[in-house]
Amino acid sequence: MCQRVGESMKVGSFLGIVFKVNPFFLLLITLAFVFGQLLPALILFAIVLFHELAHTITAFAYGLRVIEVELLPFGGVARMDHLLELNPKIETVVALAGPLSNLLLLAVLWACHTYGLLVADWFWFLARANLSMAALNLLPGLPLDGGRILRSRLLYRCGFCKATERAAKMGQFLAVGLMALGLIGSLAAADASGALLVVVGIFLFMAAKKEAAQAMYVFLRYLIQKQFQVRTERVMPAKELVATCETTVGEVIRCLTPSFYHLIWIIDLQGRLIGVLTELELINGLLEQGIHDKLNKLVKQRFNHRYD
Repeated sequence: MCQRVGESMKVGSFLGIVFKVNPFFLLLITLAFVFGQLLPALILFAIVLFHELAHTITAFAYGLRVIEVELLPFGGVARMDHLLELNPKIETVVALAGPLSNLLLLAVLWACHTYGLLVADWFWFLARANLSMAALNLLPGLPLDGGRILRSRLLYRCGFCKATERAAKMGQFLAVGLMALGLIGSLAAADASGALLVVVGIFLFMAAKKEAAQAMYVFLRYLIQKQFQVRTERVMPAKELVATCETTVGEVIRCLTPSFYHLIWIIDLQGRLIGVLTELELINGLLEQGIHDKLNKLVKQRFNHRYD
């Protein structure tokens, strides 16, 4: 079967985790070989893998199952069968594990250099690589680790979908900035030294756009699972929202905050209370009617069902 353009290539599996390499990453390795820089490129490959393994080990510590690791030009992505995005505390810890692992590795390299176990040239190369990896991934924009931390902070205030959109837009803004810096650097130095930064910026822009597009799909999966979560946990913290009768189901969903069970108070355009919906009723309305139904319709359906 032919590999589609842009589709990642599987390179192996370990402990049930599939490891893939993005074609752009392979392109960078190929260019490094052409220009006689294959060994440094392979070392960078190992640093990226080390970074992603830190995410994976941290996820394992929380009892999460990692199903796939994809290596990208600016780092990588560890994908799980658990909706990690909807547990902000755990997502923050798992996201921080990657950059912190690079800083830990830097400390080990410094100790090796101090005791004469690593020559200066290699130490400075490895130090720059690890610092660059940590600094890049701490930038506050999706899909970088810093973007995931930013989303987890925004999530409590504006809901998952809006938080993801804002963090993804920040990722696109940062990507444009990286491309601009790369172009300026290349022009100023009159060589192609900034080309790598431009490539990383382009890929980051596309990845951020993809994160924003997938946000609603991820959240819909969560909403369906929420029905089972209420039954199994039995007690959950609650959060109240107020919406008008003209508000659509989709507009309310964008404001829901994971880890809370929501009660939606419905008022008419004059501010008078006309009903209340639970989150499960909202989810059922979503599944039966879609995201464009107005809340007054769901309230009427609830009233009719009660007295049928």
